[in-house]
Amino acid sequence: MAPRRPRPILLAAALAGVCAGLFAAAFAGILGGSPAQAQSFLGTGPAERLTVPPSGDALRPLPLPERPPVASAPAREARPPAGDAAGLGGAVPATIEAARRFPAGTQGFRLAGEEDVLRYPVFLTEAQTRGQTRLRVSYLSAISVAPEASSLTASVNGTKVGWTRIQAPGAVKVVEFALPDGLLRPGYNAVTLTASQRHRVDCSLGATYELWTQIDPSRSGLVVPTASDLDLRSLAALEPDESGALPVGIALAERPGPDRLERIVGAVQAVALVGRLARPAVTVGPPLAGRTGVTLVVGTAREIQGTEGLEEIGPITGPKLALLAPRAGRAPTLVVTGPTGPDVRQAIEQLARAGEGAGTPAGTPAGTRLATLTRGYQLRGDETLSLDTLGLVSHEFSGRLMRIAFEVRFPADFVPADYGKVMLHLAGGYAAGLEPTAQIIVDINGRNAASLPLPSARGELLHDNAIPLPLSLWRPGLNRVEIAAQLPVAADATCDTLASEAKRSRFLFLDRTRLVVPPLARAVRSPDLAVVKAGAVPFVAPGRRPRLVLPAPDRDSVEAAATLAARLAIAARQVIDFEIGTDAREGGANLIVAPARALDPRTLESAGLDPEQIRRIWEARAESVATPGQFGAAGVLTLDRLRRNVPMRCALPPATVPLRVAAPAAPRPAPPRAAPPPSERDLLARWGASLQAPNPVLASVTAAWETTTRAAGEVWSSLLGRLRAPAAPAAIEVSPRASLIIAEAPGTQGFADAAVIVTAPNPSMLKASVSCLVDPVVWTQLLGRAAMLDASDGTLAIVTPERTRIIATQGWSLANIRLVSAAWLSLNPAIYVGLTLVMALFLGLTTTSLVRQLGRRSR
Repeated sequence: MAPRRPRPILLAAALAGVCAGLFAAAFAGILGGSPAQAQSFLGTGPAERLTVPPSGDALRPLPLPERPPVASAPAREARPPAGDAAGLGGAVPATIEAARRFPAGTQGFRLAGEEDVLRYPVFLTEAQTRGQTRLRVSYLSAISVAPEASSLTASVNGTKVGWTRIQAPGAVKVVEFALPDGLLRPGYNAVTLTASQRHRVDCSLGATYELWTQIDPSRSGLVVPTASDLDLRSLAALEPDESGALPVGIALAERPGPDRLERIVGAVQAVALVGRLARPAVTVGPPLAGRTGVTLVVGTAREIQGTEGLEEIGPITGPKLALLAPRAGRAPTLVVTGPTGPDVRQAIEQLARAGEGAGTPAGTPAGTRLATLTRGYQLRGDETLSLDTLGLVSHEFSGRLMRIAFEVRFPADFVPADYGKVMLHLAGGYAAGLEPTAQIIVDINGRNAASLPLPSARGELLHDNAIPLPLSLWRPGLNRVEIAAQLPVAADATCDTLASEAKRSRFLFLDRTRLVVPPLARAVRSPDLAVVKAGAVPFVAPGRRPRLVLPAPDRDSVEAAATLAARLAIAARQVIDFEIGTDAREGGANLIVAPARALDPRTLESAGLDPEQIRRIWEARAESVATPGQFGAAGVLTLDRLRRNVPMRCALPPATVPLRVAAPAAPRPAPPRAAPPPSERDLLARWGASLQAPNPVLASVTAAWETTTRAAGEVWSSLLGRLRAPAAPAAIEVSPRASLIIAEAPGTQGFADAAVIVTAPNPSMLKASVSCLVDPVVWTQLLGRAAMLDASDGTLAIVTPERTRIIATQGWSLANIRLVSAAWLSLNPAIYVGLTLVMALFLGLTTTSLVRQLGRRSR
């Protein structure tokens, strides 16, 4: 029998499979044999580790450099160092220069939506502004961003220096823009990145949330010369690390005593104040290597003897500050010394005055303004401000979801409650043809505050539309307000990006939009961590010195405590005179930083924490030990983390990540008891009631009576609870994912003797979690009675207090007493209802007694 010939379609399929296999093998060989990684449409794929060599950056070249239409500032594609040449085709490019990175801020490093702006103030010395300078932008974008309709524009000090199309969905792309001579000035300079993004295939409102461009902070910044002229007046030019934090290395060769440790913590706070915008990251050990950060040498002349380069500062006859230039690949060294301990304290005070006490910072007008606004515009109450004061500008918008955000700072002793409203007077207009669902939504700190419909089909000009924003949604400290305009049209259903309708402006925003702030109640709610992060109120109150409690003063715990103290000093805008001790002290504020095993169970119980529950949940993690590695607790740089917008410093030590935490043991339910059988009388009563027709009037009266009696009982219970001794707070349920707990234990004498407890399973996780907590994006979310942090991604779980106290901070003025009373009544509605009923009863009785004495009695 003759052999059967293969069918043509099967032969073609076999040849196609062979070709595909050869192509895949060749492609894998080009990539160095690594397997292909999947990529989802939303840009959330498997984690890929980026390798950042010490001498440069690992960059991906394009076949042809992109040439934007700005001739004076061409965008250039940076090339990788020689070490990566083998995997990229064999070319051997030159190593690129290091960049002066952007500082960390509350805005983070993500451009989201159809339009967004990131602004960074960068402090430079005069030597750094000379020669050829460039702006380097490294970014990763969502795959849903259409490159033909999306662009990234860069500006420096208000001057546009270039633009590029957004096209980096699979790998980090780096572009550089040449800066004109004289554009950079000594002092603060404003760097602005603006993204205009459109979706590839979807024109709905929901699709706008899939648009993002993530700036890689480790590879972005200003390419400028080294700060060879760095001195004590320009310490703000100290360079941040890959995460935007300022490394502060404490040089210690031996374990310090409490007195020297107090001076070291004070010096770290002063450096944080001098840096103004940089987030501190404190380490203890040898001098820092590289060009980022500063090494801090603190102590008397006898304590710091033997320090390399100390002979350059001359004789030490009094309080002395000296900055040693970087040498042999080491960071600059700041020496704070004196003959005695009091002389060292005076030197620390001089260092702090060089920061916050220096007045208006130097730099360009745009840079100095941005340096002030980055911390939030300070509000005092009873004032009106136009949004152009906050850096917003008038512009037209042609997309589907316009979002405008700004940040304002309320006083630390502001009482958020429903006793007033902030009025937003919106100015602008919207085009004709919008869908009936078009509206404006205002969010405060991520919560919806108000909405304004846009009902007119013919469009409308908004001259002075008032939108009330309740004061209860604002917080002490920094507040973020976002104005979102939802602007759908019928043409969005067809999604024709080339149609003229797609480019028509839909909304006009005018910067004369203003914010009217009413008078604010000035007092402090306790417990409330928002007061702590806004102004470090418990630790700057007049009275006894606050105490920094370190029950187990190991290296990691000291680093965590110094980092936290520096962040509190930035909030308070002053050096906090902490006293170091191993146990809490009565009669003063205490900041307790320690692993959970080192804490007294009574200390945890005072903040509403269950020591047994914490021991059970953290039992496995408490035994783990961090293993050193390339990234460690300083942060893990992967494509997946960039896509998910995880703060770089939010990463747990490698040894603790794969551990499985112990979940709380659930109590075994008791077997149900058998109910006794109903009696004959009960059966007859139930059947008789079911056969009778219901009486609606009687049912309404019964329901009203039950509601009234229930409300009266709640009011009476609340009144009795206020008169009795305050009950102990309910136990806090700790999440098994928590790597750090921060809780406030209210004191009996106001906030002067309050305690703030910061604890974690072990010292290494305490250090890593505190480093994540002080990130500006995470720090601004801190509030409530307690907060639990998952340092692997920077998420916070907030525990709100069941009952709060209001503690006066201002003098006795009738206006403030009235506002504080109104705020207290709004926070205690049961008391307000009870007082209203008592006043109504009193008014009725007095009216009855007066009426009875009037007129003539009829017989």
